[in-house]
Amino acid sequence: MAREHLEVQLDWDVSELRARWGHRPDDEYLMRQLLDAPVEATAAGATGRILEVAAAEAIHSCRLSLRGLETFALDPSPAMLERARDRIAQYRAAVTLVRGIGETLPFHDHTFDRVLCDSAIDHFADPERGIREMARVLKPDGRLVLSIVNYGGATVRASRLVYGAARRLGRVPAEARFFWDSPVPLEHTFECTYRLLLGLCRRHLDLERVFGVSVGWMAPGWGAVLRRLSPIAAVHILRALDRLAHRWPAMADYVVSVWRPPAERGRGLALTATVPEGGRQVTRDDPVYASRARSEAAYWGGRTFSTMLGAALHADDRFANRFLTGSADRSWLEDVAGRGPYHRAAALGCELRGHEMAWLRTGASHRFDVYELSAGVIRTVRADLARWRGPRRGVARFIRTDLNFVRLPAGRYDVIWSSGCLHHLFNLEHLFAEIERALTDEGLFALHDYVGEPRLRWAPARLERINAALRDVPVQFRRGGAAAVTAPRPGELSPFCAVRSDEILPLARARFEVVHLAFSGALFPLPVYLDLPALEQEAPEILAAVLRAEEEALSDPTVAPCAAYAVFRKRRSRGAPVCGG
Repeated sequence: MAREHLEVQLDWDVSELRARWGHRPDDEYLMRQLLDAPVEATAAGATGRILEVAAAEAIHSCRLSLRGLETFALDPSPAMLERARDRIAQYRAAVTLVRGIGETLPFHDHTFDRVLCDSAIDHFADPERGIREMARVLKPDGRLVLSIVNYGGATVRASRLVYGAARRLGRVPAEARFFWDSPVPLEHTFECTYRLLLGLCRRHLDLERVFGVSVGWMAPGWGAVLRRLSPIAAVHILRALDRLAHRWPAMADYVVSVWRPPAERGRGLALTATVPEGGRQVTRDDPVYASRARSEAAYWGGRTFSTMLGAALHADDRFANRFLTGSADRSWLEDVAGRGPYHRAAALGCELRGHEMAWLRTGASHRFDVYELSAGVIRTVRADLARWRGPRRGVARFIRTDLNFVRLPAGRYDVIWSSGCLHHLFNLEHLFAEIERALTDEGLFALHDYVGEPRLRWAPARLERINAALRDVPVQFRRGGAAAVTAPRPGELSPFCAVRSDEILPLARARFEVVHLAFSGALFPLPVYLDLPALEQEAPEILAAVLRAEEEALSDPTVAPCAAYAVFRKRRSRGAPVCGG
């Protein structure tokens, strides 16, 4: 998978995660095993340099150093590196600390005799790239030791059955969260399993051996059962279960695997990042993508827009319309409809703001298909359509699909439009190719979307202008009395919000001819922080000043606009120049 920008956990601190662990017999037994198993597997036969990737406090590195091995510990988190320095002093070890990420290791090819990555691959932004990098820095006769918490093990499956039963019976609140609940906590990027681990690594390495550790850790009630037994009896049971896990790692709580480079070094091993076939940035079997796609669908499936928020969004639309269509009372959607009529139309993604109903009410097309990822969103929009008793024309058909991998019918649509959806997509090249294929010869493609900084990390120049304008608005016209606008934290966004937002227009303009292109949102998200209806009615002079500030920002080359409304058509000749609009 090729991603220019990885959301790496640079401020990772393991303390919060470890605070969730208890001090029951199964905890204490497993912690001893986890301290020894990765070190023993790494040290076996090692004579040269050792690298621990995502080392956290570097305890394993310290213990390997004390065995006379030249050891390097890499981690992206300054907090963890500081803890590692304390551990090195405590152990009196000799460990070289390196700040870096596993996806782009700062070492030459074939540098290390052993590479260890202990229970960290499910924290990687791009686990396959990380494995590829660890394979790259291994010597031809080296070994990679990769261990994971196994979210496909017997304990996890059984625990989730118990959690589900307890919720259905009303024994625990529906919103209560337990240790093995799914989805896994935010600090994990996906749920790694034994089978998934094998699939990821076998593309680049050969498996030498694998074994499991522990069965039953953190299972509901298991710690209480062990406490009732004598310490000797409890240890006997835990050892018996451990032997079972060692033999059948698929059912274990924790898995240790040892890998070697392929006999033919080039077989299956890509030493440089490549874009998957078809220009795709993600594939269906990418574990991070698959996990976050479920979270993305759930996020939007659970969203509702209150009357108050709907009014605010409508007011924001009126603000933007002045720049996108030239009239506060003419929306981008009405502009698209006015370029018709059309026989068949398609919408890519639902924005839960009534665009589908608005389209049907225009009567701009006889047939209307809607492509959407979230089943929850489709249910919501269908319910809204069912409740509507006003006039409407055309027939809506909903197709549940992931637009990153969609196949659209060739030559079917006279118009395809999308609002607020494209900035959530990775495989823009693939989707634009599908749109081109699905349009009739004279068909149009319209987009209305966020095209600003990826992941809403607004540039300082934008924020400076936004907050200067906000200070000139009296507090009574600011929503919630906002004092300043700041960029949102990643955890406040949906998993895919603005992943390639700044690439949407360049990629679209490279494939299609531009019919119309207009921008707004140079001061985005300022309008969301303002009570625009109140300004329009009670202080039009202040609203006029905000509009002037937006115009000035749009003319500033250092401030890229955040919103765009564009209409494209298929190129009549692939060699024709791009038209402006």
